[in-house]
Amino acid sequence: MPQVATLKFTTAKNGGSTKGNQCYSTGRPKASYISLDRTDTDHLVLGEYCNHNNGGDSTGRVGTYPMTALTAAVEGAAGTTASADLAYGLPAGTAFNGEDLWHKIQGVTRYEGTWYFHRSNASSNGRLLQATPQTVGGTPQLVANTKVLQSSIGPEDFYLAHGRGDGFAPQLYSLGEHAPTTTCPGCKREMYSYNMSEVIGDFGS
Repeated sequence: MPQVATLKFTTAKNGGSTKGNQCYSTGRPKASYISLDRTDTDHLVLGEYCNHNNGGDSTGRVGTYPMTALTAAVEGAAGTTASADLAYGLPAGTAFNGEDLWHKIQGVTRYEGTWYFHRSNASSNGRLLQATPQTVGGTPQLVANTKVLQSSIGPEDFYLAHGRGDGFAPQLYSLGEHAPTTTCPGCKREMYSYNMSEVIGDFGS
């Protein structure tokens, strides 16, 4: 995709260092990965990569920006901004290999109102996660599906091919970031896809 403009999201310092991928629950997002949700009105979906073991007070945040608002901001006068119409903190409290499951998120997308995430795990298989927006104690938040699926080594961003207008079934694309090495011979830097209906079925939804 050609770069025709730049969208700049700066790190929220909040008085702390961010060199160790710390994240904070307030301030502008530390954007790390994006995707498109085209199941209704087109939205940019954006999220933070955070290593909560290194400090900060957040495992990360995700949000959606209407593409019409982003287009207006890019084409508008200097200083024009676009606001997210939805934003959530990521779920927390579930362990994965001794770490919080919901940090080190590398990719996000939203499909028909349900959110999907890729969680990295160094040179071992990552995880594909699912969450749905619910109201808990009067507060809207993302609630994690307790079921977790194994993914590739070094899973990264998502792209969802919806099949709109071409007759093909929706496919969820991603890629692995690690090239093969002596310590990780099973690593592959490759693009791959999942049949979206199978992903939904595997989560039991």
